[in-house]
Amino acid sequence: MLSRALLRPPTSSLALRPVFASPARLAHSFPSPSSPTRACPSCQSPIPLPLSPCSKCSSLLPLPSDMSHHSVLYLSSPTAASARGPFDLPKELEQLKAHGFGVDKKELRGNWLQRQSALHPDKFGSKGEQAVHLARELSGRVNEAYAVLGDDLRRAEYILSIYAKDTQETDKLDDPMLLMEVLEAREELEEAESQEEIDRIRSSNHEKVSEITQALTAAFSETPPKLDEAKVLAVQLKYWMGLEKAAKDKIV
Repeated sequence: MLSRALLRPPTSSLALRPVFASPARLAHSFPSPSSPTRACPSCQSPIPLPLSPCSKCSSLLPLPSDMSHHSVLYLSSPTAASARGPFDLPKELEQLKAHGFGVDKKELRGNWLQRQSALHPDKFGSKGEQAVHLARELSGRVNEAYAVLGDDLRRAEYILSIYAKDTQETDKLDDPMLLMEVLEAREELEEAESQEEIDRIRSSNHEKVSEITQALTAAFSETPPKLDEAKVLAVQLKYWMGLEKAAKDKIV
């Protein structure tokens, strides 16, 4: 008998650990000539977003709360204010591969390490409690951006939310055959009595996850992106990722 907990698609996450690595060389040149600027509170130099600390005096600058995760991790430059608000995130995504879904995981990790090194609170102990607090806040922003963009499901959901196509916890599979396939896989996992059986289920599941991820890349690569199709695929991915988590956690 299938438990109700197994039928709920969980939210995936990416484990994070504190980083003390040396800065990695960024793949892109920053800032973009069109990046908005703000004045450094210490030296008054115009500092383009998303740079922080200040490139002139090393003072920390806060980052706007509505700046994209891609900009936080130097994968793109913010697009200036528009009628949409302080930043035009859809326009920003237009400049990226697959509207921001096509992330290079190696580049992403390298930028994350660089940002964490530059913003580590220990570097700002001599500048006072306020600077340390801001460094912790910015470091948290960087970690959150990495967690979202480094996870295929969360990245898809994030991009969909930018286009007001948010997925919901209550979203269900609308394909009866696919739903039956998921339920059968869940039941097979519950009845598995050996690690070999679990590994076989996970291997089959990995293939499905890979296929859906490729389909998401294709949907987001269209101009304009096929958002309704991407949302359906994201819901499917959530169910298969839920199966992966259940298989990973199962002890025999």
